[in-house]
Amino acid sequence: MKIDLNLFVVFDAIYCEGNITKAASVLNLSQPAVSHSLGKLRAYFDDALFIRQGNEMRPTPVAKNVIADVREALHQLQVCLVQSRQFEPLTSRKNFSMSLHGSLEPYYLPILQESLAKEAPAIHLRSIKRVRRTELENKLASGDIDFAIDALIPVSENILHTQLQRDELVVVSRKNHPEISDQLNLDTYLKLDHVLVSSRSTGPGVEDFELSRIGLHRNISLRCQHALSACRVVMNSNMLLTLHKTAAEMYSSMLDINIYPLPVELPSIDVHLYWHVNVDKEPANKWLRNKMIMAALNTKTQQYK
Repeated sequence: MKIDLNLFVVFDAIYCEGNITKAASVLNLSQPAVSHSLGKLRAYFDDALFIRQGNEMRPTPVAKNVIADVREALHQLQVCLVQSRQFEPLTSRKNFSMSLHGSLEPYYLPILQESLAKEAPAIHLRSIKRVRRTELENKLASGDIDFAIDALIPVSENILHTQLQRDELVVVSRKNHPEISDQLNLDTYLKLDHVLVSSRSTGPGVEDFELSRIGLHRNISLRCQHALSACRVVMNSNMLLTLHKTAAEMYSSMLDINIYPLPVELPSIDVHLYWHVNVDKEPANKWLRNKMIMAALNTKTQQYK
């Protein structure tokens, strides 16, 4: 049997005031409305609940038996309402999941986690394998993931997003590459073998798609899942790797590799943060979104050592 929770607010008011008129005044309701609610409660409990004695409504044994549970339930509901509008990062034990491209993990996670460790030490953040773009909206709507960081893609009005950064593609090679002098030209770029980093098992990379639009084609000799693996392969071979500039600069600080401008003009890569409209105003989600945005800003100035 369904029951309106507001009836228990009326029940508590009558119990506290001992008078229907006074309860109506406290609740800012009419006396008939309170009497009507009491009638529903009596039917639900199959008990009078309150018996009139003079000008007072005295609780029955049934009412006395349930009042403590009713008040505790109302208190818990009030706590839930307050917490839904507030978020205390220092004490929160909330879990978050986000879909993040593997090549972006080493770029965003260190600074983001450093911030969380200071301000929200009990929060648990889980970075999962990049969700397919065709599944992104469903995963965000269902709550399987709280956020996604990916390139700019078409989404419905139910998915909100903001730009985290605008990046460009560069080329990574081994130091002292025998085919490259001071600059990498287009002929050499197209002649040499390439490593493609992709979470998909088949299909062109974004750079191959853009190259095909201007009638160019390169030879993909190796396909792998992680940019670090690709950099290590390039470091010990004559192959080339096309990579986001920010990621390439980070890896160049750790590995013996060179970075060259892409010898053909391709569109920039816009990286966006995505979330569902249902959690747009949810305090915890909003707080962590802002932390991600700040992490993106910080990575633009941080020096990788």
